[in-house]
Amino acid sequence: MPRNLFAQTFLAAAFLVLAAAPGAGAQKDDTEDHRRRPPPASGPAEITFYSDTGLRGTAVTLAGSQQSFASLRFNDKARSVEVKGGVWQLCSDSGLRGRCEYVDRTVRNLGDLGLSGNISSAQLTNYDMGPGGYDITFFANGDYRGAFLGFDEGEASFGQFRFNDTASSVMINRGTWLVCEHADYRGRCEFLDASVSDLSLLGLNDAVTSFRRYDVRREGPWLPPVPEPVYPPAGGGGAQGIEGEQSVFFPAPTFRGARISNREGAATRFCQDNGFAEAAYKAPGPVLSDVLCR
Repeated sequence: MPRNLFAQTFLAAAFLVLAAAPGAGAQKDDTEDHRRRPPPASGPAEITFYSDTGLRGTAVTLAGSQQSFASLRFNDKARSVEVKGGVWQLCSDSGLRGRCEYVDRTVRNLGDLGLSGNISSAQLTNYDMGPGGYDITFFANGDYRGAFLGFDEGEASFGQFRFNDTASSVMINRGTWLVCEHADYRGRCEFLDASVSDLSLLGLNDAVTSFRRYDVRREGPWLPPVPEPVYPPAGGGGAQGIEGEQSVFFPAPTFRGARISNREGAATRFCQDNGFAEAAYKAPGPVLSDVLCR
């Protein structure tokens, strides 16, 4: 489960291309400033918005959330921002709606976030860690950008986090994992032991719904299920053959001699551990019983 609610949508600051304030009297171009990437702010929560890039022009300072910049007469005017402390959610529409991005350091050109002249509300938030602190982290955009969700354990469905079919890249920090296109680890699954900056390379862009750890030492090398053969019509006529399917019935499956809790996704995981694609049926109850694997 995510360790912090706000971390579910925190835009990883480590991946933002941000700018450092130039030294006194020094004149540096924007490209050089962006490469310097200032460290996260560490002071008391405070943020200042500027009407021009480079922290210039008319300024408005906040120490707390602001639902509408219209009341400050600063709606859609900010083009740079100085973060003195805290983590802030900046949104294009009032009421923290529209496009939102998270910042924890100074941004000398809000165009880097697609928000130049397009901020109408802001909120002070909290978070406990960045994306590198979780065992596995999914990002809404490629190259580990955008909103993210971090986990230390698998989940049978992204639906409860409103992140279903959203991930475009995944960062693997610890362990080996299966990521699957359907809930309960069904459908197409891929074995991952390293980060993937573009899930379209695996045919899973905006298509991940569940994921779990995969222990190669215990479960053996991952072998994707072999698709069932589709036979041509007999004799070339219009009659279609019936596609066969192998299935095995387990009346009371166990793991290391103990019965298995019947939690979400447990039946499919049991079947996959035994070389099958998914669970076709399981009986209701507190533990797994009458499981049909195919």
